[in-house]
Amino acid sequence: MSIDTIEREFKAKVCEKATIAPEGLERFRVFTPFMFDDGDHLSIVMKKDGDGWMLSDEGNTYMRLTYDMDEQDLREGKRHAIIASALSLFDVEDRDGELVIRVRDGLYGDALFSFAQAILKIADVSYLSSESVHSALMDDFQGLAND
Repeated sequence: MSIDTIEREFKAKVCEKATIAPEGLERFRVFTPFMFDDGDHLSIVMKKDGDGWMLSDEGNTYMRLTYDMDEQDLREGKRHAIIASALSLFDVEDRDGELVIRVRDGLYGDALFSFAQAILKIADVSYLSSESVHSALMDDFQGLAND
């Protein structure tokens, strides 16, 4: 499938403002209007993965979250449950901090839509309500007490 065809599918399935720009050999930057709370756009790269293609955040999502919280907080308790749920729901893999989704059956637009939704849902852990934060802190505290 040509890059122009993939871009048209992104526009049709995700949004008209989705674009692709070459960024090296078998690597493309994917631009969407979707943003994090600070106004930065999602970091999405489409690159070759064996005989197929995948979308990756190249570790950007978790890196951004660790600006405001400890990385360990993302790996346990309520925050981890929210992240695990998003990964499962949208069929996204966590490869040691890099979020990836394989493009299956040539469904590039569907993959991009799912990937963007997963990233945004994962980024939502920074918005836990004070009640949820309290609960998450209690989980962390109980984990420390049991160590």
